[in-house]
Amino acid sequence: MCEQQTIRPRSTSVVLALALSIAVSGCVTGHEIMQNRVVVPAGAVAKVKVVCPSGKKVLGGGFNIEIPEDVKVYASDPSDGQGNIVNNGWRVMVRNEGATARQATAIAICATAQ
Repeated sequence: MCEQQTIRPRSTSVVLALALSIAVSGCVTGHEIMQNRVVVPAGAVAKVKVVCPSGKKVLGGGFNIEIPEDVKVYASDPSDGQGNIVNNGWRVMVRNEGATARQATAIAICATAQ
């Protein structure tokens, strides 16, 4: 029997998420929220990727931007950046239109399907 799990964010940051459906015959367990933060120089474009731990699949994901007015998000999806959907991570593509470096974080909700 599967235990009910509640996923709660670890901060009060706003994260946009896209839920993906996965086919399972049992339950989803061992969820983890993974993140990868990078510094995006002024005027630069960055691809920020976060990968699920081995054996886990991505259930959804999103991003957190340090100063939303300065950074434009062009993509936030479970893809490899080449148009292919992946099941083990999340990608965010951003452009820093500000005059100083800003942080961008990609976030993935990962779990094991049993």
